[in-house]
Amino acid sequence: MMNRFLHRLPESGRYWIMLLYGAALLTGLPPLVGWTAGELHAEPTRVEQGKIEEQALEAFRNIIGLWQEELYFDLYDFGMETTKTRISREDFAQRMVELSWVPAGELNAKFLNAEFRFRTVVYVSARVRYRHKFNPTGVFTKDHTFMLLEEAGIWHIDLIRLIRAPFA
Repeated sequence: MMNRFLHRLPESGRYWIMLLYGAALLTGLPPLVGWTAGELHAEPTRVEQGKIEEQALEAFRNIIGLWQEELYFDLYDFGMETTKTRISREDFAQRMVELSWVPAGELNAKFLNAEFRFRTVVYVSARVRYRHKFNPTGVFTKDHTFMLLEEAGIWHIDLIRLIRAPFA
C-alpha cells in the first residue's frame, strides 16, 4: 500500500515520508501505512454528514431568528470573516434597518434543506416568508439558498447576501 502512494511523490517527498515512517517505527508509534484518499477517511461518514447538516440548520434558524427580532449587531457576529472586511458592524446594521422586509414566522420544515459539501461548507435551501415592516398586509414568500461556512467552530453566513436576500 505504501508503494502505491510513494510512486506518486517526487523524490524529495518520498524521502520525507520514509523518514517519518522510520521515525514512527523507532518510537513505537503506529505508522500510517494506508495513505490513500480512501484509507485516510478524509470524507466524513453519512452519520457525520447528517450531524454537520443538522448543526448548520440550527445555526441558520438562529440567524433567521436574530433577523426576525431585528438584532442586527448580534446578527453581524454570524457573518463570514470575508464579508466583515467588506462591511462594518454599523454599516451592516444601518442597511438592515433600512430594509423594508424582514422574515416572518417560523421556517417551514418542508422547504428547509441542508446540502453537505465539505466539513466546513453547507448550503441551506429555505422558503422564507417576508413581511413588510410598516405594512402588515404586505407579505411574500421567496426560495433562497444560502452558503454557511464554519469558521472557528461557528457557522457563518454571507452578510451581503442577507442584505440582498429579499430582492435577489
